[in-house]
Amino acid sequence: MNYDQTQMPFLESLLQERDRWATSFHMPGHKGTLSLPPLLESLIGDRPFSADIVSINDNIDYLHNPQTTLAQAQQLAAEAYGADHTFFLINGSTVGNIAAVMSTTSDKQAIVMMRSSHRSVYSGVVLSGAMPIYIEPEYHPLIGSPLAARPDVIHELLQKHRNVAAVHITSPNYYGVLSDTAQIASIAHQYEAALLVDEAHGSHLHFHPDLPASATQLGADIIVQSTHKTQGALTQCSMLHVNDGIVNVGRVGQVLAVLQTSSPSSILLASLDASRMQMATEGRAKLDDIIPLAQWARQQIQAIDGLWCYGDDLLGIGGVYAYDPTKLIIRVTDIGYNGYEAYAKLRNEHGIDCEFSDLRQVICSLTIGDNEASITKLVNAFRVLASEKRPLRSQAPEVAPPAGLPTIALSPRDAYYAPSRSIPIEQAIGEVVAENIIPYPPGIPLLVPGEIIEQQHLDYMRYIMREGGKVIGPEDKSIQYVRIITT
Repeated sequence: MNYDQTQMPFLESLLQERDRWATSFHMPGHKGTLSLPPLLESLIGDRPFSADIVSINDNIDYLHNPQTTLAQAQQLAAEAYGADHTFFLINGSTVGNIAAVMSTTSDKQAIVMMRSSHRSVYSGVVLSGAMPIYIEPEYHPLIGSPLAARPDVIHELLQKHRNVAAVHITSPNYYGVLSDTAQIASIAHQYEAALLVDEAHGSHLHFHPDLPASATQLGADIIVQSTHKTQGALTQCSMLHVNDGIVNVGRVGQVLAVLQTSSPSSILLASLDASRMQMATEGRAKLDDIIPLAQWARQQIQAIDGLWCYGDDLLGIGGVYAYDPTKLIIRVTDIGYNGYEAYAKLRNEHGIDCEFSDLRQVICSLTIGDNEASITKLVNAFRVLASEKRPLRSQAPEVAPPAGLPTIALSPRDAYYAPSRSIPIEQAIGEVVAENIIPYPPGIPLLVPGEIIEQQHLDYMRYIMREGGKVIGPEDKSIQYVRIITT
């Protein structure tokens, strides 16, 4: 095969997407419209290569041994976000979740975690060798997905399992829904377990009193936030916050040095510093504008015949303690669409990119990068979508999510390193899976290595794909084959 080395296919696709005018309700939080803070603009400008400087002298502080300017920037971030210590992350909240698990658990120790955790948490379990004790998913009757963790369930698990080193929850999740983090922290600490919170979608919460409180102020020990998702930082930019008490802060730094590159991008680190400054000095004022607009959008969409935009009606069910009003969860099944179809129609016909979709809903993320014009465009697009009703689909999924938790035959770590082979997926019922099977988005594993494949898993996976969703994780991208453990 002859290759044309003058081509730049990824770069060309990126330019094409940039030049396709769209209004984004998807991460990153800057939405491509937020102005750069003047100092960052001066740094990058039209000469990004000149700003791509590595730590080769005393003037550029080093990520893995910060002594001067980066140490000061992280201290400023800790104060701004309400934590005792902060680490800058340049590999997203993925590396933060992995580091949180590896810093607090070791081989054969137990970790209580939501089954609906992001796949990065499962990666941390594989690398640490911890044994997961899952909080069984409780599917919210309105949304059809697990949204939160109930404190009483966590308490029962901690009473039953005495080797628990950490509890991990996701709050808020992709839908902007929060668990009762303060109560869960209190319960975890009764059993000397660290509370780890994936707050990737909540980096903005601390900056406005009308938003739910951040886990940094609710007793959590490690909090991971995606500064790029709901603020103005560049993609990949996140922070890991630590509060004094149970967690060894030095250990966290050592683990991050193992996981993150030894050649960190100074531009990404500068973006984190700038984003912190912006939120600390302007965050409340910017959110003063966005929160009322989000509430207006929720009311307007709610008033459209056939659409439902959730809010207070979510509270009190399945552990739901609070919700972030800047996330809009819009049910579209009553106008004849599933979420995947509505997502595609909004993108292709209205120039609107939503955050993600599921079987019933599309979810839109409103951030400081939005304004009255973008949010009005979103509401108007939903008015048009609802006016083009199709024949009603069934409210209930044709194939229900798998009942209960999968049977664990091996720990995720043992399964990950065990010998395996690929077989047709129809022949895999009753076998131990050797790879992740993850409907995406939002990236909640259906099966992880070491679990036994049942017919209900295969049925649900195929249903998700038939409805327009995707499945990631298997080596075979066509999902016709799956790797199983060989004995």
